[in-house]
Amino acid sequence: MQKQNLSYSAIQKLYRKKDIKINGIRISKEQQVKKGDKITLYLIEKTTNLDIVYQDENLVVLNKPQGIESVDFFNLVKQVFPTAYFTHRLDRNTGGLIIFALKEESYNSLVLALKNRTLNKYYITEVYGKVKKQNDTLVAYCKKDSKNSFVKVYADYLAGRQKMITEYKVLSYKENSTVLQVKLVTGRTHQIRCHLAFIGHFIIGDGKYGKEEINKIFKAKKQRLFAYKIEFNFSNGDFLEYLNKKEITIKTELA
Repeated sequence: MQKQNLSYSAIQKLYRKKDIKINGIRISKEQQVKKGDKITLYLIEKTTNLDIVYQDENLVVLNKPQGIESVDFFNLVKQVFPTAYFTHRLDRNTGGLIIFALKEESYNSLVLALKNRTLNKYYITEVYGKVKKQNDTLVAYCKKDSKNSFVKVYADYLAGRQKMITEYKVLSYKENSTVLQVKLVTGRTHQIRCHLAFIGHFIIGDGKYGKEEINKIFKAKKQRLFAYKIEFNFSNGDFLEYLNKKEITIKTELA
């Protein structure tokens, strides 16, 4: 650890994020180590070599790599764009498009658009099995287990459960999987991952809601989920109205 110049606080951060494995098992609580144990630390290499997909004087759209928390990514962004504002997040293991405002006015516009769902974000994902319906709007209810960083999904509403709505359409079929385009109507924690798993089609490579034995068959070490397209639709007179009808997309390993 000293050779890696890791501070005590950095190690504590890895522990909190469960980015430490002992003998191949990810630890979630204090654990004694013995001589001969193999300790693996999952470190994100700091870099300011950002993948800029779109930029103007008011905002920048970047392609976030998988394996980094959105807040940590924002800290890297601030090194290149000191005036950047954090507007929304992606899960650590979800890659793709993320928007940062560069002015207070654009930040206010983006936050309002995200709240009102007038900014359309599309995801592309590969799920296990053949999804029968070509397109559908999925409705379920979820409850977050913050202690275990897990979201439980239910078919029916009870007090304490939040409604979640997910739209999808089939893009293509593979031998034992389906590539989907997904649009979030609501924005719950892990929504795409847990909702698709709930209908029996978990995301390939997802270690939390999927099945490791299946992930190994697909040789998937990362979840196959990317935020790949954004459509702007600001209200008339909005500070960012000039972006209306603009579509920003990226190429992914899935399409």
